[in-house]
Amino acid sequence: MLGTRIKTLRKTQKMTQSEVAEGIMTKSMLSMIENGKATPSLPALQRIAERLHVSVDELLLDPRVTEMKQLLEQIESPKSEYYSEQQVIEMLSPYLDPVVPSYWQGQIYHKYGFALRFLNPEEGLRYFELAFDIFKNLDLRDQQIEVQISKVYFLFFLRRYEEAYQLIDAMMVIQDIPLSHETFLDYQMLQALRVSVKEDNWTESIVLLREGIAYMREKGVYIEVISYHRLLALFLSLTGDYASAKTELDKLNHFFLFTEANVYERLLVELTKGSIAIHQKDYAGIRYARERLVEVDIEASYHYTGQLEVYLCLWQQPGEKLEFDLQGAVAKIWGNVHIWRVASEYDLSEMLRTLALAMTKGAGLEHRDEVEQMTAHLSRGYFKQTIEQLLAELH
Repeated sequence: MLGTRIKTLRKTQKMTQSEVAEGIMTKSMLSMIENGKATPSLPALQRIAERLHVSVDELLLDPRVTEMKQLLEQIESPKSEYYSEQQVIEMLSPYLDPVVPSYWQGQIYHKYGFALRFLNPEEGLRYFELAFDIFKNLDLRDQQIEVQISKVYFLFFLRRYEEAYQLIDAMMVIQDIPLSHETFLDYQMLQALRVSVKEDNWTESIVLLREGIAYMREKGVYIEVISYHRLLALFLSLTGDYASAKTELDKLNHFFLFTEANVYERLLVELTKGSIAIHQKDYAGIRYARERLVEVDIEASYHYTGQLEVYLCLWQQPGEKLEFDLQGAVAKIWGNVHIWRVASEYDLSEMLRTLALAMTKGAGLEHRDEVEQMTAHLSRGYFKQTIEQLLAELH
């Protein structure tokens, strides 16, 4: 551990705690550090290293660093096999203790915390705090923001939306301080989600998303291009600008011509088209999107298929026969409740609105209490008010 290495080097050089601590910190603070009860700030650590005639890296060097680095690279490599959350937990568990404040220790805690998202999200939040503290002491600002972004999504999982939005604001990302492209774009996306749901300000969300797209174009990076254009198209449709929404999705189709988009990425675009068709009350568009989802037949998207089928049942064209019914469509949504109930507030709101609308027609009433409980956790605004109005019709 760090304290042990400082103590060993100090004794090797026959220096007292007072001699090492003088002008840097109190003797008692150095004693606490050496005994593993406190962690020095990076400036203090740099001065201690100078006094002991070693580099900071030598003080922070953990003999497990190489192992941790290789293990994380193995888990994150696209060429490696897929590892489930449980497997990640088992692989990283041996590196949770002892705590050595290094970059790789922080990354271990971050990855371990994220693997707990479904198994134990509260414990995951605790490991995010451990990772954040390490990165803060090492003055690694980019990594601090990354951990906070992960924490926001966990708070979404726990439906603690107000706390999540407060954390987004508390990050206070200043654009003249460089961040990695991915970290900046993740933060910008969260800001767009916050103002759209919490403030009902889709216009401001559109501005934030366009800024993110301009940033990608300027930097020549396109790591979040699909997410940005999809969300931008959705918010444009909420303002009634369906022509611009279509333009954004057309841009993605052109993007796919020059990239190796996988089935899931193309599926996301079809999902977006379906959502926009719902906003537009475009029956043919909803039917087309539903057909595309059925063709792909991915279990993780069954609730979206059910959502589209709900609207097709409600807006069924005269003389048309459907191969599904309203009750069956609602059942598909509830079959994937473990997925959509931990999504962003926007996605959760859209699914709850669909279920509330179906209940006004007598389908899914057995889940009424659950819908009301989840609705109660939503931020006060357009989405919550719309769902509450539908639920009020049931009384």
